[in-house]
Amino acid sequence: MSEPDRDPPPELFDNDGSYICDSCGEEIVIPLDPVAGHSQTFVEDCPVCCNPSVIHVDWEGAEARVWAESEQDRF
Repeated sequence: MSEPDRDPPPELFDNDGSYICDSCGEEIVIPLDPVAGHSQTFVEDCPVCCNPSVIHVDWEGAEARVWAESEQDRF
């Protein structure tokens, strides 16, 4: 009998992710929280230009894919 798929142990998860701000082009490093779910979306102001971005985080195993889009483009 095979074991069900399980998430990797927490110590194997990425601790930080990064995205490029659509407004100023800076690379922004953010802390990641794998406990918040496999697919996450939240709004965060860029620490450089203060423009809001919608941040997306998708977890695939212990690795995260992070990208952002301008909040203004969503509405």
